[in-house]
Amino acid sequence: MKKTITVVMSLALTLFANAQTQIGNPGFEDWENVSGGSEPVNWNSFLTAGGPLTSFAANQLENSTDVRPGSTGSRSVKLFSRSTLGIIANGNITLGKINMGSTSPSNSANYNASVISDPNFSEVMTDRPDSLVFWVKYVPGSANPSSGTNFARVKATIHDNYNYRDPEDAAASDHVVGTAVLNFPPTGGWVRKSIPFDYSGPATTPSYILITFTTNHEPGKGSANDFVWIDDVELIYVPQADFTASNTVICAGETVNFTNTSTQYPTDYSWSFPGGSPAVSTDQNPTVTFNTPGTHTVQLTATNQWGSTVKTMQITVNPVYSTNFTYSASSYCTNLAANPVPTTNSAGNFSATPAGLVFANTTTGEIDLAASAAGTYTITNEVADACVFPPSSTGTITIFEGADADFSYGTNTICTSIASNPVPTVAQTGVFSATPTGLIFSSATTGEIDMVNSAEGTYVVRHIVNGACPDTVETTITITDTPDATFSYASASYCEGAAVVPTPTFGTGASAGVFSAGNGLSINSSNGQIDLSASVPGSYNITNAIAASGSCPAASYSFDLTIVAAPTVTLQIPQDTVCANHSAFVLSGGTPAGGTYSGVGVAATIFNPAIVTPNTSTTITYTYTDAATTCSNSATQQIYVDACLGIEENTLEGIEVYPNPTSGVVTVKNLNQAVTYQVISLSGSVLATGELSESVSKIDMSTLVNGVYMIQLKSEKSTQILRVVKQ
Repeated sequence: MKKTITVVMSLALTLFANAQTQIGNPGFEDWENVSGGSEPVNWNSFLTAGGPLTSFAANQLENSTDVRPGSTGSRSVKLFSRSTLGIIANGNITLGKINMGSTSPSNSANYNASVISDPNFSEVMTDRPDSLVFWVKYVPGSANPSSGTNFARVKATIHDNYNYRDPEDAAASDHVVGTAVLNFPPTGGWVRKSIPFDYSGPATTPSYILITFTTNHEPGKGSANDFVWIDDVELIYVPQADFTASNTVICAGETVNFTNTSTQYPTDYSWSFPGGSPAVSTDQNPTVTFNTPGTHTVQLTATNQWGSTVKTMQITVNPVYSTNFTYSASSYCTNLAANPVPTTNSAGNFSATPAGLVFANTTTGEIDLAASAAGTYTITNEVADACVFPPSSTGTITIFEGADADFSYGTNTICTSIASNPVPTVAQTGVFSATPTGLIFSSATTGEIDMVNSAEGTYVVRHIVNGACPDTVETTITITDTPDATFSYASASYCEGAAVVPTPTFGTGASAGVFSAGNGLSINSSNGQIDLSASVPGSYNITNAIAASGSCPAASYSFDLTIVAAPTVTLQIPQDTVCANHSAFVLSGGTPAGGTYSGVGVAATIFNPAIVTPNTSTTITYTYTDAATTCSNSATQQIYVDACLGIEENTLEGIEVYPNPTSGVVTVKNLNQAVTYQVISLSGSVLATGELSESVSKIDMSTLVNGVYMIQLKSEKSTQILRVVKQ
């Protein structure tokens, strides 16, 4: 009857409290008659004790109408101690069974125990409550108890499938899952006590709970007529918010299913979804669509009658890209000066069919027109990325063969006494014309010059080849009976590899013959143009020689020109692959020092990966100019900017320097790890290096000239740039 009533009460409490386990008859409202008196249902005292000394058992509890303030019940239990032959018997009530084994109160034969084979003396508990709460009033019987102090006691022990006893013996301690214990002094009235459970184990599987209230924390101590009233014993379950997501890295427009995994019996759920639809929810397992790219912090607040807790999770929403691309035209000529590059927001891997179209860059789709054959091609852009749709796109481009109007008379100075009319060598047949008037063509198609009817003078001869992709080439011709070979260049020296093309300027009436120079200089023998990128540094004597022709004498003129060696420039950037969300960092690795960096994402010496399209490479150029020769040279390196989907990169956050501006020493604040540092000028020169830590955080800049500097801090996985003004 005792536990049958308890089961019914526990079921009612369980339904009321959303299935968490509670103690039966927690308010001591229900009582039953036992031999020698009455006990609260589900609780046991000396009247139902076991052991060899049960004949000495006496009633030490009462059904009291003294209830705690605000109680909805009308009963409490009153425990009291008694004295027999000078021995104090403490009042005792428990969920287990009292064993009376010795007349000595502190003897180990006296204990309370869970008898797991008997439901009348054990309480099932398979949960892990946070704390034990009860109301108590404690009035000691004497101001001078035998122990010298007045402390009543409660101990709750959750244990595994074992007959656990309190006080513990050596065997019982191995079966403890969690305990809540408190020794409390006289209260002076009703007070509420809350005791957290300590789940230190060593056991891990909760099966039963043993709760014991006594009038003194030491067996046989205290005084006669110590009174303890107990009411409304409750197990507290603060919910533990937790959840899982079907995916934490998605593309914009995709849906995430959130599954609530909260424990400790929450009754209400409050969700927050920044960037999502819906933005908030009270569903237990909501489904949310995220349309806004970025990293969003999802939050769940789980609540029940005892409180609430919060769990957060980050959802990364990546932008959706398209493989669609568009060239500025549907057809191109192979003789165009500039290669076409398509417009697309997701450059990937460009290919073309059939064979014949050549890409200058398969990542950007730039077409190498000069190397491509005429034809119609299907171009495909493919991107292996979850957030690219469609994964591939196609387009059609037609390449037309460009006309070639190149021609040469063999010499640009034609003598009036030449034996036969000069006819140029042509790549393709077109139409010839000349300005100013005076030069007569025997045939405008072949370019043959009628020397009899042409006047002496200098002419610009133009050759035009028409068609779908026309071409025009011009050259200067001089007709004379006294050749003049004088010429000069704009400068007597040029830098190796310079972008300019040195071209000779002729004196009045002078013209080109055959240009020559020593080995190492790449010069066009017809027009005297110099290819600096193909020439070897050195000093050269350039000669323009016009050969004798008929009655026309030979003519020759020389010009001294020097090709100055370009400086040797190298670039080796340490970070050749970075994540798109990596913080901006100072570029380094260019030599000699003092050059400049350029490229997409570069400002001064700082590279910002966020400016570069994710999953693409960008070219960083380092250019250095020799102050003595004014010659420049460059080196390049690719940096690949990876989207790093699903990867969180550590950053050095919250780092500051002070004072700023500074006149000397600066201190780096908020360091929580060891880092290396570089002090870098705006030109990219590294002026100082060293190491910093939480204990060593100062940088001496007193020897530096006044100006703006960058301090680059680097840990194993992250980089931070700080701007400092020295004044």
